Amino acid sequence: MALLTFPPSPLNGDLYPTTPLPGQSQYQWSAADSVWRLEGVATGVVIGTYGDANNVGQFTVDAQGRLTSAANIPITFPTTLTFVTAPAASTDAGASGEVAVDGTYLYIYTGTQWERVAWNTTPW
Repeated sequence: MALLTFPPSPLNGDLYPTTPLPGQSQYQWSAADSVWRLEGVATGVVIGTYGDANNVGQFTVDAQGRLTSAANIPITFPTTLTFVTAPAASTDAGASGEVAVDGTYLYIYTGTQWERVAWNTTPW
């Protein structure tokens, strides 16, 4: 088992190592107790906020419940909408950005199938 060499004269709250590698333990100095406390094992996830108006946060969790990766995945919005004839079934062929309307429903092609949305016909 390897011995750890901690820095001399730490200040309260100092972390060692300051930027641990994924899988490496990190310790914090407690001046009140004069000990290095184990904070946990680094996962490699970068501190930050994930997801916003243009991105969805994507996370991987290990068997111990720790986040092992985090990333922002861009949301692709269609730049134009193309109106087509209403589909007969959700599995009918379609293309991203296509919408259709009949007397009862609004249809939106999601990239894999048509989604049907009922609307309220009450006048404003």
